[in-house]
Amino acid sequence: MANTKVGLVRRVKTDARWKYYPAAYAANGRVKPGVAIVAGIEVKHKIGHYELRYYEGSKLRFESLSGISPAGSENMRKKKEAQLSVAKEAKKADVQIVPPDPKRKKLTDQLDMFVADALGRGAEEAAEVNKRACDEFLAITGKEYADEITDEVFKQYHREMTKRGRSKRTVHNRDSNVKSFLRYCGFDTKGLSKPPKYDRTMPEIYSDDDLASLFRSITDPKQNLLYRLLLGTGIREQESMYLEWDDIDTQSKTLRVHSKPKWDFRVKDFEERALPLSDDLLARLLAFKAKHPAGKGPIFDRSGQPDGHMLRTLKRLAREAGLGCGVCGGCKADRSECERWFLHKFRATYCTKLLRSGLDLRTVQQMMGHSDLTSTMRYLRPAENEQTQARINTINWG
Repeated sequence: MANTKVGLVRRVKTDARWKYYPAAYAANGRVKPGVAIVAGIEVKHKIGHYELRYYEGSKLRFESLSGISPAGSENMRKKKEAQLSVAKEAKKADVQIVPPDPKRKKLTDQLDMFVADALGRGAEEAAEVNKRACDEFLAITGKEYADEITDEVFKQYHREMTKRGRSKRTVHNRDSNVKSFLRYCGFDTKGLSKPPKYDRTMPEIYSDDDLASLFRSITDPKQNLLYRLLLGTGIREQESMYLEWDDIDTQSKTLRVHSKPKWDFRVKDFEERALPLSDDLLARLLAFKAKHPAGKGPIFDRSGQPDGHMLRTLKRLAREAGLGCGVCGGCKADRSECERWFLHKFRATYCTKLLRSGLDLRTVQQMMGHSDLTSTMRYLRPAENEQTQARINTINWG
């Protein structure tokens, strides 16, 4: 009887030669990046790649997955196992299967890989945004293969998005998500229609009332501290995912943001930095640590692993607290996930508050980890109406 079992192995370079070892899996079923099982022990091998291991009859086969992420490799393993099972049943029924043209790329399969690669990098927010945009694109156009995409298809997509009440900015952003996916599929997007132009606005920030309402509603100590930390340091989502207690210096009252090789995490643009912590935030961090002794994983973890669900949790908490705006597309959807609540908005709020406090641009640039001053200058904005009104009321108008 044909063997339909497919294993995922990691081909690694040892002192003697290249060898195959079984891939290591976490308790949640995800592949541990770069980790293999050697003599029953988990060992990290940076140099190497994943391969599929299976039998064709009595012959052992290996199929290279070089360049594919751990999550993508696991998807390929499941897909190969399903193909072997189908082939086995077809042979029993004396049905001939005509293999698909390998040059044609099925968009749904490619999208699974695209999303899996993002999840494998820990980019949970990017994975969610891209999947949402691409699912809508496929539903609107009804196309199955990349070679069916034409300029007219994109024009149809833009028209339908407009009919659905999407703003020009939303159409523009989702067009960018879809084209990024098509380029991942090897499709040349240069000749496709451009999305409608929109007036570029300043980065969105949370108002003081927004923040007060949010923090009042979050009763879970860890979640409350997480979003206060995002607001009080301006760190990015992935930077917060890998934070450990050793990154906090209580003497200098700073938080060190740096790369974490053991998690295969690199700080964006390699801009490692030390961020000052307010007395209040530092006190909250130390109080939380005292009640929750440090574990092996990051501060904000999920069973010893970096938490990749911060965005999803924020939207859920905002929804449960009734903090949706009620007018955006997300609020009107079945899941009612308000579009005005997102993680980067904490970072934008932090940068804006720094600039309004009088800190110079160069200092703020360094604290934000921006590679150029132009990125920092985007956050220069006039004071909110309440502050402006208060100052106007102090002017002697004669």
